Formats: sequence, structure tokens, C-alpha cells
Amino acid sequence: MAWAQDSESRVLLVRQTAGQKLWTLPGGKVRPRESLEEALLREVFEETGLRVQAGKWIDMMDRPDRGAIMILYAVNFMEGSPALAGRLNKEISQVRYSLKLPKDASPSATYFWQRMKTNGSVS
Repeated sequence: MAWAQDSESRVLLVRQTAGQKLWTLPGGKVRPRESLEEALLREVFEETGLRVQAGKWIDMMDRPDRGAIMILYAVNFMEGSPALAGRLNKEISQVRYSLKLPKDASPSATYFWQRMKTNGSVS
């Protein structure tokens, strides 16, 4: 998952089209023979239309209920602007920056947002 903040300290979020249509951080599954960093860059582009550079590894969250481990990386913007919803990825309906975590956020976005708030990365 990507932790991307703009010059106004707003965090990049995407809204899922499936299930409860929750807001979450950009990111997704690693494909076979793909590194974590390659998956991060691909997923961010597919979901948002932004080209980013992977920064440091920040945190992780174990999701045994989903058989997954969520890993959070800082990312730096390189080029692009958030894509119109659904143009690149049918799994995403909206892309936006936010200073506040929406009430309808995914468990992983909520977990990472709280962790980043604790260490002073968001207010």
C-alpha cells in the first residue's frame, strides 16, 4: 500500500467499487515473479494514473482473516495527476486527496492512518 502525501499534507485515497465501497490507500496484490516494489508502482498507477517512486518501508499489518500481509511504503510523486475514476481500473470509483480519514475507510487504511497519526505524519 502507498502512503502518498501532496504539498498540503493531504493523503491520496481511492474508493473501491466492490463490497462496501470503502476508501483505502492505493495498493494491491503482488503478481507471481513481481517484487513488492514493482507491485506497488504498478498498483498505484493502475488505480490512480500516477507514476510514483517507492520510498522507505513504513509499517505492516497482518490480515489473517484475508490471508494477507499489508505493507505500507512511502511514495514520492514523479508524474501524472489522479485519473478520472474508472478510466484505468474498474475496481476504483474515485481518487482523491484528504486531510481526514473518511468514516467509510477500510480496516487497513484505518490502521495505517492511526499509526501515521501516532508518529506525527498526519494531524
